[in-house]
Amino acid sequence: MKTSFLILLFFFLTLYNGFGKHSSIEKDEIINIFLNTAEDSNNIYTVAYYDSLLDVNDMPETVFFIHLAKSLRLSISDVPRATKELIGAKTWFSKEEDLKKYKHYLGLTEASLYQHLGKYDKADLLTNRSIEKFEESKNETMALISRMYKVRNYIPWGRYEEGFDEINYLFDSLDPNAFTSKSQFEKFEMALWNHKATLWTSVSNLHRDSIKPAQEVLQHVINLAKEKGDEHAYYNTTGNLSYLFYLNQEYKKMIPLALEDLSYSIAKNSVESAGGLHTVLADSYLQLGMKDSASYHIKKAEHYSKYLKNKYIHKIFIGVAQRYYESTGNLDAAFESLNEQYEAINEIHKSIAQINFDLSKAENDLSQAEERIQLLDYKNRQNITINWLLGSLLFSIGLLAFNFYRLHRTQKKFRDKLEQMNQSLESEIERRTKEVVEQSEKIKAAAYHNSHRTRAPVARLLGLVDILNTEISSEREEIAEYIRQSAREIDEVIIDMNEVLSDHRGK
Repeated sequence: MKTSFLILLFFFLTLYNGFGKHSSIEKDEIINIFLNTAEDSNNIYTVAYYDSLLDVNDMPETVFFIHLAKSLRLSISDVPRATKELIGAKTWFSKEEDLKKYKHYLGLTEASLYQHLGKYDKADLLTNRSIEKFEESKNETMALISRMYKVRNYIPWGRYEEGFDEINYLFDSLDPNAFTSKSQFEKFEMALWNHKATLWTSVSNLHRDSIKPAQEVLQHVINLAKEKGDEHAYYNTTGNLSYLFYLNQEYKKMIPLALEDLSYSIAKNSVESAGGLHTVLADSYLQLGMKDSASYHIKKAEHYSKYLKNKYIHKIFIGVAQRYYESTGNLDAAFESLNEQYEAINEIHKSIAQINFDLSKAENDLSQAEERIQLLDYKNRQNITINWLLGSLLFSIGLLAFNFYRLHRTQKKFRDKLEQMNQSLESEIERRTKEVVEQSEKIKAAAYHNSHRTRAPVARLLGLVDILNTEISSEREEIAEYIRQSAREIDEVIIDMNEVLSDHRGK
């Protein structure tokens, strides 16, 4: 019995460990992960925040989504680290069967990373797949967010018309009821306006006739971001609008916006943005004839130029510096400044080569990880099959042991009952035998007693017959003979009975 119980206990413990419950992450938290990817001071969903969650929760589902969240946050600034986080998420996905329902959340995160790797076609393929699956499963919120990611991919890809078509579709489809909270809806709506502003800025850089309508859209987004308190959208759009004013040579409108964006960039230690803003401010002041202000921003731009990675901003700076130093007649300073710029440009080429190497390595790491994960997934499926077979075998053994135990108990009950019946039968036989013996003794006693009682009258009868025989006539003689004969027969019977009784008593 103990062996059977241990086998069954081991079997159920195996099932519990293999298929036990995992914590379930809330829908709200998942949506926040995909909505809050911007790096600004109002966004609490930082890499450090997600790391703090790992200190208090190690359940597979939570760890999987933390890897996704960190990949989304890091893909903007650190693609190699973002790749490692995505590989971490894929590793959990491959070994935990319960995570298979989140396949398209993983696909959308991977699409975002491929966009930052410059693999726009692959990002588009993954995004389209996510949109299709989210719509099939009636997950309207994530379907809308996936479409917004599609717009985000179109902008650096240069597919502006398709980007406008998609974003107009999203604005037409806006529904607060598709989100679980008002704050999430407002976050999504603000992100759409921010992407629309970026689209208009990109188009205006190619088509100058688009500058005016783009400025109107950007001004609307700035007002909306200020109203909603969205710091990232506000300063991103402010920088874009100042650049449009610069392209349109509206320097007086451009300068206040650029100065506001510059203070934010310096506070955020955004070298690229600060260097570009100092450059266009220097040129704007120079165009307005404000040489002292132009000189200040030229010096600042020269300082930041050592750290700039954007070749386009460097070209603008070289043109501005050339015009500035020509206007001042300080050729030595001009040559010194230009030499620094060309050195910086050479460093940019080296840096770009390194970045391309890092991106290629990250992409290669991702491809290798996918191969390893596919192999791991195959092995995992094999292990699951083996575990099920082992579980079935253990269950069968446990069932056989249980049936054997039941059969053993049934046999024992049958033997106990049979023994009880035998004991009862023996008692009954003993009782019946005793009764028979007692009855036999009674019969013997009665027979013996009656035989003696019978012989006396028979003897008298025989005596009377003898007397009558001497006195009666010849007719009576015959009768007397009959009586005598009968009496003798009775006496013989009694003698025989006594002999039988004597024999029975002797035995």
